[in-house]
Amino acid sequence: MDYPKQALGFMLKQNRLDQNLSLRALAERTGISAMYLSDVENGVQRPADYTLRKLFSELALPYDPALLWQPEFTLHPLTQAILDYRMDRRDAFFDDLWRRREVLKAGCHYAQFLLAEWIVRISRGENREARVYQLRDILEAAGSALRNQDQQWYRLYRGIHHKALDEIEAAQSWLAGAEALGQDEGTQALIRYHEADCLMRLHRPQSALLINQQALDQFSRNGYFVRAIHTRIHQADLFLNDEPATAQTLARRVRQEAERFQCPEVLLMAEERLALAAFLLDQPEAALTHAQACAAVIHRMPLLIAGALSAWLCHRQEDCRFFINRMEAEIQRKHQSDVTLCWIEALVRQDEKQLVELSLQSDPLAGPLQKKLDQLRFQTLVRLGKTELACRLIEQAEL
Repeated sequence: MDYPKQALGFMLKQNRLDQNLSLRALAERTGISAMYLSDVENGVQRPADYTLRKLFSELALPYDPALLWQPEFTLHPLTQAILDYRMDRRDAFFDDLWRRREVLKAGCHYAQFLLAEWIVRISRGENREARVYQLRDILEAAGSALRNQDQQWYRLYRGIHHKALDEIEAAQSWLAGAEALGQDEGTQALIRYHEADCLMRLHRPQSALLINQQALDQFSRNGYFVRAIHTRIHQADLFLNDEPATAQTLARRVRQEAERFQCPEVLLMAEERLALAAFLLDQPEAALTHAQACAAVIHRMPLLIAGALSAWLCHRQEDCRFFINRMEAEIQRKHQSDVTLCWIEALVRQDEKQLVELSLQSDPLAGPLQKKLDQLRFQTLVRLGKTELACRLIEQAEL
């Protein structure tokens, strides 16, 4: 029977480790030499059917060659669902895998099953869960037990995981490794999508925009329209700092496409970008309207800042308090900086002392709104007659 030695060896070793059995202990129980078992686990030896049955029996694994060595087994439905941005299909496929997990764990598809679980957990945002780190360590040891396409998705999601943990240089390295393996254009486009995000976080907007456009072209050419919409959202983010009007135009287009393809999640993301762009363009009423449309679902700090300050500029105290309360809850939940929150509360209370004390403190959570916040702080200091401090703010913020 023809089956991959490396995958079989990985499966046997992992099941042995799961049962806290040493190589020597398994050798004593089966009467097979520890050296031979080591060769089997490392993919050097291909054991005879009789030997396999003995090993499976000792490890309490079901031995059914018809189930264990399915050559057609593939994670393609999972990866395709992710490329199509169909999380319902992703979950349905994984639920089916989970029902068959005992058979998969007892065969040379064990590494693929673990890879599927790892991908699904990361795509659900469970980036800091202990199980995710455990799976990552196991997959790192899997090595050649993963086939070429599976190896590419492992490297891709290794990069995504590092990016989610703000380990950007490591993320870029793994994404480059995934890109080098080739495969289809859809996967390559997804890799470039995340590469552009890394470049954006490294404050290299021109390079990010170039790779982002490549990803957008590939997604559009291959019919991944929802992915293309997400990529255009990234483009809007790239323009927010320096060209908010362009970002606003892109976000409006995204909103139209999201309505056309019935993507409620993307529609909310478009509303968020429209709120930020309108706030940067001194359109507080429009910014407040857009912020209110998505604030029940999206709790990112820039949106909450834009909503609170837009409400304050529109003299709508109740709405301002709503966004302030959301900011407080988010800061407590994530143990984040509260500089901007304290400054906004001081602005609402007209607490001159605290407005002055907080005027020179920047806040990384403000993101693309930092320049706009500095402008508002400058105007507040001038109004309070703190001209010297206002000048220092200009020098610090390079306004």
